[in-house]
Amino acid sequence: MIEADFPIIAAHTGCGQAPDNTIESFLEGVRSGANIVEVDLRITKEGTVVLLHDDHPYLHTYTYEQLNQYEVRSSISPIYEQHELVKLTQLLEVAKQYEVALNLDIKIPAAIEPVMKVIKQFDRLDHIFITGCSDQITNGHMDTQVLYNTPREFTAQEQAAYTLYATKVCQTALAGRYYGLNLDYLTCRQELVELAHASGLAVWVYTVNLSADLRRFIEMGVDVITTKEVTLLAELKTGR
Repeated sequence: MIEADFPIIAAHTGCGQAPDNTIESFLEGVRSGANIVEVDLRITKEGTVVLLHDDHPYLHTYTYEQLNQYEVRSSISPIYEQHELVKLTQLLEVAKQYEVALNLDIKIPAAIEPVMKVIKQFDRLDHIFITGCSDQITNGHMDTQVLYNTPREFTAQEQAAYTLYATKVCQTALAGRYYGLNLDYLTCRQELVELAHASGLAVWVYTVNLSADLRRFIEMGVDVITTKEVTLLAELKTGR
């Protein structure tokens, strides 16, 4: 994947008409031409891994079965009046029918081990990437493709000397035995891409939606672009 001719296309959850973190949204990502589809993960009271971006008090007080009852889930968000909360196991059952990888964005450290247990049961580690709360995963799960989520803001010193920032994040990723870097696109510059590639690290950028920015990162040679504008990025690939 490193230094590919064109970046791998990763669909941000909710890239189409369906709400974020639903099976319908995953399928829209697949149909739009994505190679990877991103979802957000949290856990319920008893440790069931569910697709959900934001924290909610009910996650800490209800089991999955209780949480997924209409009266409860619809109070979390209006989207759950029409959609059930999705378990990671359910998503993996659907995803294995397609030649598409998953970017599992883990939202809290407590979800790490439950997530790892689920994905190893499905024996699809070659189709899984981990982002989000990824600290220490590589220590116990060497066979997993884990990305280091770089700081989203520069210190004053790093802002003045970008080389310092680029060097620091690459050294951190290498020391942590990460597969690559997952960068807010506002922090990604050519210097970092070149240094990461020279170090054997993949470079992912998120969430890039404007045509000019997509073109810039294509030319920059990043490995993966996460976007909600999957069709636009796929068209740029076809035109290229």
